[in-house]
Amino acid sequence: MKLKHMRDLHYEDMPVGMLINLVSRAHFERIRNSLERYGVQKTYGPILRELSITEGVTQIELADSMRVTSPSMSVNLQKMESEGFLTRKTDDVDSRHIRLYLTEKGRETAEKADRELALAEKDLTEPLMQGELLELKRMLIKILAKNT
Repeated sequence: MKLKHMRDLHYEDMPVGMLINLVSRAHFERIRNSLERYGVQKTYGPILRELSITEGVTQIELADSMRVTSPSMSVNLQKMESEGFLTRKTDDVDSRHIRLYLTEKGRETAEKADRELALAEKDLTEPLMQGELLELKRMLIKILAKNT
């Protein structure tokens, strides 16, 4: 990744937060490019993955589990439904609840997205030895736990 506004600043001199941000941006750019080959917006990938695991959830449950706002989720779900990735069905027990289900296209795309995400993860962590990766994960979880 090229630094446009900090040409003289070396990675070693950067604050940890900036390095985490740069790695994250590069990783998600890789994922975005991979998913676009399948006609999938980057915001769809995590939703497809979550629905492939917990199909039949409500929009609110999905938004809560993914830690996004319900209105943001609503916009993505409307687009995904119009593009044929998911369908909504009224709950059999409580008709006030609408449940989300992947279509066949959604399931196939979720599988492709999972493969792409696994490849991106492999590429991201390739420079690290197994012990380094475990230590990095431990440290990131520790930071995350303190800051959420």
